[in-house]
Order: sequence, then C-alpha cells, then structure tokens
Amino acid sequence: MPKNPQEDPAKEHFDSNTTDRERAIFEGAITLGAIYHQFVGAPIHDPKVLERAMEKTATAQPFTESAEVKITSDSGKKEPPYEYPELTGKMLEIGILAKYGEAQVELGMQYVPELDYPLMFIKTLNP
Repeated sequence: MPKNPQEDPAKEHFDSNTTDRERAIFEGAITLGAIYHQFVGAPIHDPKVLERAMEKTATAQPFTESAEVKITSDSGKKEPPYEYPELTGKMLEIGILAKYGEAQVELGMQYVPELDYPLMFIKTLNP
C-alpha cells in the first residue's frame, strides 16, 4: 500500500482540487465504514482478539497509520444456551489516525445515547 501521495496510483482519479486534508479525511472515513460493515454481526468469543483483528484490518487500508478498537458489552448478561453475543455498533469505540501528505486526521466512532446511534466523527485535523 502506498504511504505517501507521490506513490499513490489512485491520485489521478480524484479531482485535482482535492487537498491532502480532504484526502486524509476521505481515507479515514472509508476505513471507519469498512470496519463497521465488515465486523458488525460477528460472534464475540474473546473481545480482545476481535479488537486486534479489527485494528489490523484498519491499518491495512491505504494511508491509515493506526487504529484503536474497544468493544464494550453487557458482560453480566446471560445468553440462552444456543445463543452467543454478536457485535453491534453500540459496542464499538474506534479511533483511526489517517495521514495523507502533510495532513493528519483523527477520526472516531462511538455510540451516542442521545442520538441512539453509533456516530462516526472527526476528532482532530492537522493542518
């Protein structure tokens, strides 16, 4: 995977006015969406193993520097004998660091009770 814009073969497919900052946001947002849709519904046997798998998957995406995933759950909840816990968006807290050129962006995802929604958002933008 390319790690700098000069080696990015996809760059020619983006509008020439796309800034490094916009591209960093785009790449990080794609990573969040991919992680969410790839893993929601997965059975949870060992949350730590699933967290590491999600982090490794995220950093395989172009221009994603790092990822941190935390799965929160109802650990005291007893499952019926033939059911098992499945990952939902409400259980996820994700942090992504994407970098493109000189631009760096931190994105996150977490469940927001007031919205009753697992919200994806921009934490910080530099520059």
